[in-house]
Amino acid sequence: MGIEEINNSIAILMNLVGLMLCLFMYFKRTNNPITFATVFFLGCFLSNYYWGVYVLVMHDDPSVSSLLAYAGWNVAFVMIVLLQLSLRKEIGQRSFSPLALLPVPLNILQLIKYLEFGGIFNNIWQVFWANAVACLALDGILYYRKTRAKGSRFPYINIVLLLYVTLEFATWTVTCFDWPSDLLDPYYYLCFISYITYILIPVAISKEYAIGKGKGNTNSRSRLAKIFKPIYIVFVLFCCFGGYFIAVWMRNTLTAAIADAEETDAFTTIAVMLFIVSFIIVAFTVTIILIVSSEQKAHEREELAKAKQLAENSNAAKSEFLANMSHEIRTPINAVLGMNEMILQESLRARDTLPQSKIEPQAVFTDICTYAGNIDSAGKNLLSIINDILDFSKIEAGKLEIVETDYSLSNVLNDLSNMISFKAASKGLQFEVHADSSLPNALHGDEVRVRQIVTNLLNNAVKYTPKGSVQLNVSERSLAGNENEKRTELVFSVKDTGIGIKDVDKGRLFKKFERMDIEKNSSIEGTGLGLAITGSLVEMMGGTISVDSDYGHGSTFTATIPQYVLSDERLGDFRERFQKSISALEVKQEPFHAPDAHILVVDDTQMNLTVVKGLLKKTMIDIDTASSGTEALAMANSKVYDVILMDQRMPEMDGTTAMRLIIDDRYGSNKETPFICLTADAVSGAKERYLSEGFSDYLTKPLDSQALEEMLLKFIPKDKIMPADAEIPPIKRPAPEEKAADPVPEEKAADPDPSGLIDRKAALQFCNGDEDFYDVLLAEYQKESVKKKEALTKSFQEKDWNTYGVHVHSLKSTSKTIGATELSEIARRLENAAKDENAVLIEAEHDRMMRMYEDVLALVHEAEPDMTPEDEDEDFELFEFTPE
Repeated sequence: MGIEEINNSIAILMNLVGLMLCLFMYFKRTNNPITFATVFFLGCFLSNYYWGVYVLVMHDDPSVSSLLAYAGWNVAFVMIVLLQLSLRKEIGQRSFSPLALLPVPLNILQLIKYLEFGGIFNNIWQVFWANAVACLALDGILYYRKTRAKGSRFPYINIVLLLYVTLEFATWTVTCFDWPSDLLDPYYYLCFISYITYILIPVAISKEYAIGKGKGNTNSRSRLAKIFKPIYIVFVLFCCFGGYFIAVWMRNTLTAAIADAEETDAFTTIAVMLFIVSFIIVAFTVTIILIVSSEQKAHEREELAKAKQLAENSNAAKSEFLANMSHEIRTPINAVLGMNEMILQESLRARDTLPQSKIEPQAVFTDICTYAGNIDSAGKNLLSIINDILDFSKIEAGKLEIVETDYSLSNVLNDLSNMISFKAASKGLQFEVHADSSLPNALHGDEVRVRQIVTNLLNNAVKYTPKGSVQLNVSERSLAGNENEKRTELVFSVKDTGIGIKDVDKGRLFKKFERMDIEKNSSIEGTGLGLAITGSLVEMMGGTISVDSDYGHGSTFTATIPQYVLSDERLGDFRERFQKSISALEVKQEPFHAPDAHILVVDDTQMNLTVVKGLLKKTMIDIDTASSGTEALAMANSKVYDVILMDQRMPEMDGTTAMRLIIDDRYGSNKETPFICLTADAVSGAKERYLSEGFSDYLTKPLDSQALEEMLLKFIPKDKIMPADAEIPPIKRPAPEEKAADPVPEEKAADPDPSGLIDRKAALQFCNGDEDFYDVLLAEYQKESVKKKEALTKSFQEKDWNTYGVHVHSLKSTSKTIGATELSEIARRLENAAKDENAVLIEAEHDRMMRMYEDVLALVHEAEPDMTPEDEDEDFELFEFTPE
């Protein structure tokens, strides 16, 4: 066997190895590079096999047409160009380096030299595509060098393809020269190295895509691979050897038949036959590929159908959740507003008709305390609903924590009783609470989660009980503890006479967004989250939850929750205990004075600054205000402050940036001053985020006066704090200019706005019912309107959604303060849209918001035409912070 026969045998062997490697990778994982590489090897094999076997049998090259001889190789070069284009698209490479064109002039010269060999069409075709491979491979390598600092993928495939095409050009070139002998002809050696790259191509693909290191194949593909691998190997080897032996038999037969002829083309039939054999192998390979691909597509369609069904079910449940959420939140809000209206009426009646008898005021204020207690219960109910939404996301993320504190069981039961009694009464249901009087009252555990668990069970019972009763029974089971601690297991049993639950539905009760018996319960509101959260919370607290239900007759949910017992104090009558605690409440006194303390309050909304000053007026703290981060920098550079309260969300410069600039100022006076972050961002993790950015502490809006005072007590130097009853020395501060006494204002109508754009009653809640102070707020609102409208319009036109969100956030708060709740709601939606950069929603709602803003301003001007903010003292008192 000569060197050419050996060379062609190696070509067939390496081609087969490369083909099988790519095909078996295709069984594992389908992507464009593997597909194109497989077709590349099929093309090469189409030509390599019949050409190589013919040389082995006849010891000469086949004398068939150049198109037939080079057909497979012509296809192969196109495939690797497509492979490279798919790689570029995958990594997002759009540029092309001019340096990558360096192979072009060299290949043109090679083409001119080689044009007389192999036919004009084949030469031009192969040189063109081989040149494209070289340029694309070189460009891919250059692109990697430019982007490797960003973590680009190493270009294994392009390096191997550049090596392969360079060897191809070299072999074509050396055939243009005469060499003394075959052993000295570099063609054979270059061909041998070129055939080695057949194996390197699938290796490079495997390396670049890390095939085999992950879960690359599905079960169906694994089964197909086990079936087709041995079948394919046997079939290919059978065809290869069978084709060789048929070719030998045909050679011998034709040789005997044409022994007397000097020249003949009869041997061409051998080449044709071998081409057919190689074509059969290629066709069989393509058939296997199509079967595998078809099976995979069927599997993908099945998986896609399942995923689509799950997505549709999930979307339907979430849509129902969002549709019902507004109703769920309105229920406690209505209770709050209704009870507050009763408090206002009773307070006004007591003020205007003071009786002579002491008994009557006591009765009035007893009723007021009861209403206030109900408001507190409804407010906690509202908070629990909002917490449901936040808790659900934390539960799914595994970030919900159990926070244990000391608490009184009597307070929990009273709050639950008050809250649920409203809902039960509205449906005509009888609601009863039976608590074992021997239960321990002083407990240690997560009070918030205990309330949440029982509230969810009670809410569910009321919702799904059309008539009859709902009953809460509370008992205990003793648990073992050590000498220093005693544990008990509270047993909350919620029994109703409602619609009950089918046995088939019990397994779905504690899943998210699930509603049972939807057709029958289509009119019943609910988030679909309550029981899912309840089940998770009970499990996290080490308890159990179960349900016993008779469909059509009612259900009983039982939750057991382990808690620690703090003392031997018994529960007794929890209602009587609660009433005593209400009666024992005293009017809140200012806890301290600090006339020598200096604080700076920074907020871009003037109304907010005024509110903080009003909340702290009785503490006598010296308060400076700044309406921007830039102004705060200037003031901090000229004065030392004990505390700086910094709003986070301001235009141009946010609170974090302003704080860092103040702290980083090497000559500044407030490098060590505590900074308190003021923000409406109250979601989980917000406090930790702001503390990590450098703030000393964090207060959420709306501000609570007690929380604000406690925060200042924590950071103001102790030597500047004075008891509330201490004698206060005269404070030398610039006195405001004297003003003429304002005439006593006439009593205004409760709601002067028939259009409903301004709810004066609602606004008075933020002014503690002070009509005069409300007039001042209207004037301040009107004063800020010019700049606010300009800022909103400018940021909207420039599509600066970050700045737009800051200004619309301010409009939301101030509008709600004066009672323009509808305008505030639109502003809230646009604030959220600005955070999400939802330009479509902003552009659709902006004009409507601005028109309503103008209408509100017209009503404000009509109500207070002669008032301007300059007529008022800036140091007036406000009792609540601007609502967020």
